[in-house]
Amino acid sequence: MNKHDSSIPKWQDWLSVHQYFKPLEKPLEIYLFIDPTCSICFELERIIKRLKLEYGHYFALKYVFSKKVERKHTNAKHPFPSFLSAANRSGISCDDNIWINNPESSLYITPIAIKAAEMQGKKAGYRFFKKIQEALFLDQKSVSNWHTLLACAHKAKIDCDEFSRDINSESAIKAFQCDLKISSEMDVTDLPSLVFFNQKMEDEGIKVTGAYPYEVYVQILEEMLGFPPKAQSLPSLEDCIKDFQIINTHEITFIYRMDKQEVEREMKKLLLKRTVERIPSSNITYWRYAEND
Repeated sequence: MNKHDSSIPKWQDWLSVHQYFKPLEKPLEIYLFIDPTCSICFELERIIKRLKLEYGHYFALKYVFSKKVERKHTNAKHPFPSFLSAANRSGISCDDNIWINNPESSLYITPIAIKAAEMQGKKAGYRFFKKIQEALFLDQKSVSNWHTLLACAHKAKIDCDEFSRDINSESAIKAFQCDLKISSEMDVTDLPSLVFFNQKMEDEGIKVTGAYPYEVYVQILEEMLGFPPKAQSLPSLEDCIKDFQIINTHEITFIYRMDKQEVEREMKKLLLKRTVERIPSSNITYWRYAEND
């Protein structure tokens, strides 16, 4: 890990990023660069969840969506996909035949769809993003398929008609291009990556590529803050699941420092209360918050 990567500019040089994201009162900002369809990025979620629960009062987390793409799909002189440039001129269609006949564009439909959902608000976009991950990693569905995307929009409780219009708009593509531009300017070439900034200092940001033990991220927070951060008390397990909507047994053992047997006992209590529902998935169990109408 290269903590002080000279390729990361100082915060005062980040006017374009600062304008793209609203200024926040929290001292730190963490930019999380991920491919929403990447399993390694998905596995990093347990780190992110615990950081948010214990130290979220110190930082604001910003998701920046990109895509792991083979070299044959990229151009060294023009890092942005050619279809995005064309789409800016002619619009983009969600017709299944368009995506099937244009393999390059189908690589990027998922992050563009997330940007379309974000046009209904950041919380709506985040809910949609999580439903995308559920569809892909739990239900084993293709998230470049229009019907799956629409189903995710419905489950995320966003306006599906508005979503259908927005995903065809230049605005969604330009929003995704902005994420790609930020990735390029921060020299993020591998996913997942996190970039830490202190808004009140002119020091360079710290870029961390890949996944490391949890303690490493806490050490970085301390370095960026200039003092040891104080962890918040963890919420109840029920409130945690309500907040994240879906979580797996391994994540619970990691966050709450419980063994698997303890987790099972606590989850059985929530099952009896009909607060959660169990979702078996290969060798791991997921738990989804049950919204009782």
